[in-house]
Amino acid sequence: MLRTKSNTVLILSTFAAALLILGVAAAGLLNSAYAQQQKFSAKLSGSNEVPSVNTAGSGVADFQLSADGKSLDYQVNLTKMNSVMAVHIHSGKEGQTGDPVAGLFNPSMSGPPTGLVNGQLTKGTITSAGLVGSLAGKQMSDLVNLIKSGGAYVNVHTTTNQNGEIRGQIS
Repeated sequence: MLRTKSNTVLILSTFAAALLILGVAAAGLLNSAYAQQQKFSAKLSGSNEVPSVNTAGSGVADFQLSADGKSLDYQVNLTKMNSVMAVHIHSGKEGQTGDPVAGLFNPSMSGPPTGLVNGQLTKGTITSAGLVGSLAGKQMSDLVNLIKSGGAYVNVHTTTNQNGEIRGQIS
């Protein structure tokens, strides 16, 4: 085959196009993994409870979805909270109450309450096996979709306020 200037240009153009396609595909995979690894949080206060609760307690719950979307790591930090009995993720939009869909701390509320908590109360990982209530038997994507739609909140239950002392929507 005779190598002409136009053949060389064609070969180089084809090679460049292939590299571009591979680059775009790789970027898409990286973006897909990054998009999966999402973070959510909930700022917890008594004023968010339904009805609101007058308390000095507050907190924050942080969540990070794994890259494969099959687990959700969490950490709950509290300030000036006493006698915590349980912490759950509940289904329910702001101003509404709902049933628990995942336990974060003593989900059955059967263990002894804590003393005064100023700092990390709990951390762990939720998988589909840990989903309860309306999400029992469902996938993590169902919980993530509930969170993204504004339909999930964290509720901290205490001996004084067993229905919840502080709460925050997960966003």
